Amino acid sequence: MRYFILAPENLISGGPELAHQMCCELSENGCTAFMYYISDGHREPVDIPAPKPYLGYQTAHETKIENVEQPDTVVIFNEGSTTYIPAVSCGRKILWWMSVDNYKAATQQSDLDIIREQICLHLVQSQYAYEYVKNEVGISEENILFVADYINEQYGRFVLPAKYRQNIALYNPKKGYADMEPLIQSAPWLRWIPLINLNTEQIVVLMQSAKVYVDFGGHPGKDRIPREAAASGCCVVTNKKGSAANDVDVPIPEKYKFADVPSQYEEIEALLADICKEFERHSAEFDYYRKVIGEERGVFAECVRKFVGVVENMI
Repeated sequence: MRYFILAPENLISGGPELAHQMCCELSENGCTAFMYYISDGHREPVDIPAPKPYLGYQTAHETKIENVEQPDTVVIFNEGSTTYIPAVSCGRKILWWMSVDNYKAATQQSDLDIIREQICLHLVQSQYAYEYVKNEVGISEENILFVADYINEQYGRFVLPAKYRQNIALYNPKKGYADMEPLIQSAPWLRWIPLINLNTEQIVVLMQSAKVYVDFGGHPGKDRIPREAAASGCCVVTNKKGSAANDVDVPIPEKYKFADVPSQYEEIEALLADICKEFERHSAEFDYYRKVIGEERGVFAECVRKFVGVVENMI
């Protein structure tokens, strides 16, 4: 079997990292696997190395999909590259749903007919994606397979004790800032630090120092930053958008999720104050979430082995 995994060139985010994780895991399972980098708006692949943060996955890349007519050639698309599906002819086309909301926004679901006709197996990164693919795309359960991901091992390798943590709240300014800003203005007693223009090492240091990570943006898949923050010892406060609405993708106690943020600022600020005052008690309520996160690497490896078995049985 030869696997080609599409990914956008030089993009550093959760989806591309997951694609490199897949390529690495397939190779470790004895499969022939290549990254296939694409440039937005162009049909031709790009001949470049893996982005620097992903060099550790030791993936190879190709600029030509060989033996495209053979059934043992497998191309794995993601929901951001569905426009390439008709342009590639191969024995097996797989679609990996990592970010449902981003797909909807980018395509208005205009190519669902092509997806239904040409994709033989759907991989889902989250429960949120599973429900979308099954209920809205209309794919039967036997053609959907869970293959999630895992966070960088630097997160959670060491967790700073509670007594050394500060009243710091971390947030991603690229997600849900309109809902975040009033809270930031009303709670100046907290030190609010945006996670932007930082490398992994810098983010790890901040997450080791902070008490809480707040995320009121969209949750188009099983997002990495909340898991990275929780693994690093932070409490996590979210809304109930996307994957955060269910207890599979974001399995944290209900009191840390808010359905209507703009009408609940006083309640949210009171919770943040209590987290800062009684941090150890609140932190313990995230032990199950941290356990799930800690098991993700092994779960991913098992999911990929199952995926390989399913694909081989298609031949």
